[in-house]
Amino acid sequence: MRPGREYPAAPMVGVAAAVVWDRKILLVRRGREPLKGAWSLPGGLLELGETTAEGIVREVAEETGLRVRPVEVVATIDRIHRDEAGRVQYHYVLVEWLCVPADGQACGLRCGDDADEAVWVAEDDISSAVFGLEEPTLGVIDRALRHAETMKR
Repeated sequence: MRPGREYPAAPMVGVAAAVVWDRKILLVRRGREPLKGAWSLPGGLLELGETTAEGIVREVAEETGLRVRPVEVVATIDRIHRDEAGRVQYHYVLVEWLCVPADGQACGLRCGDDADEAVWVAEDDISSAVFGLEEPTLGVIDRALRHAETMKR
């Protein structure tokens, strides 16, 4: 566990990427708490002096080795996890970006940093119980896929 994330004094700002390529979404299996072992969109906390666009490019590269181009913010969501006593154990405000592979290619995924595994998931398989994704993540993915489709026209 990294210091300062658990039981924070204030919310932490993070970014997440709905990376779309060929009607597929990039998912990572988290390698650290919170939610170690869960599937999610790649992302993490902003660094001081970094824009959300810069942060998402860095985070996706660190977690998957993929260079991305941020296209548009598709959502901003709150992730608040409370402990059994009701105290706020984690509180993140996440800026969710639609991204595409920077060079138009989606090859060469290699995990690093916070991710144990990275995979491309077909649109029809996103809601599969295998990945355990729930709202609001499913809504973010849906918005990103719909926007990416309009970009092709």
